[in-house]
Amino acid sequence: MKLNKTKSAILTLGLSLTLTAHIAQGIEVFPIVKEVKSETPRENYVTVKSMFQAKDSIKEDKAETQQYEFVTLELFEVKNPGADKEIFEKELGKKDPTLMFSPTRLIIPYGEEKKVRLLPLKPVSREKVYRLRIRPSYPEQALEKDKIRFAIGYDVLLRYLPEGKRTQGIELRCQNNQWTITATGTVRSEMRNLVIDGRKNKMLFNVYPDFPRTLTVNRQLAFEMDKKTYVYDQCQLKE
Repeated sequence: MKLNKTKSAILTLGLSLTLTAHIAQGIEVFPIVKEVKSETPRENYVTVKSMFQAKDSIKEDKAETQQYEFVTLELFEVKNPGADKEIFEKELGKKDPTLMFSPTRLIIPYGEEKKVRLLPLKPVSREKVYRLRIRPSYPEQALEKDKIRFAIGYDVLLRYLPEGKRTQGIELRCQNNQWTITATGTVRSEMRNLVIDGRKNKMLFNVYPDFPRTLTVNRQLAFEMDKKTYVYDQCQLKE
């Protein structure tokens, strides 16, 4: 999944006014990749922790009620998982949503943490992929005059998995040097340590159900998947 190029999360910059920049890590979110399973509802959550130190910008005589981190959240279904540029569709507001979350906003005391519950509304037969967008904002008293504060936010990857046995598998179709890979299992096929025409190429190449991907291969493709090694030569699997 390629929104990851650092650690599968988009680190975005939220701006609040004016002249001199100051970067702060207001929150930490973990995990940044989460498997959602309807059969284990108690485990369906992510944690948001306030990393902001009150002593950095709040005087000791300020009221305790002012010392909070404000966090907003949005949920998007990824319509083309695995693609270089993801297409998002907002989940909240759909007539028949599959996955929801609660709460939609957080107020976290500085240095503390809260959970965001992930709520499957109906089962899926194949893996579906979502991004939970989590963004911090700062109360007015936390901002120094004539300073810009950049806040780091996260897009958490949510993998909503089907119940029962989960399988990986691929099917190849080749036209000249364009090899199209289709996932035949119920969850994404994780192709690791790719070697294309004798050259190490990608450490991880994910292909999701219903969303084929294409690689440029002249003759041979080798990779590891589900603890096995596969080698395709001229688009044929070598036994």
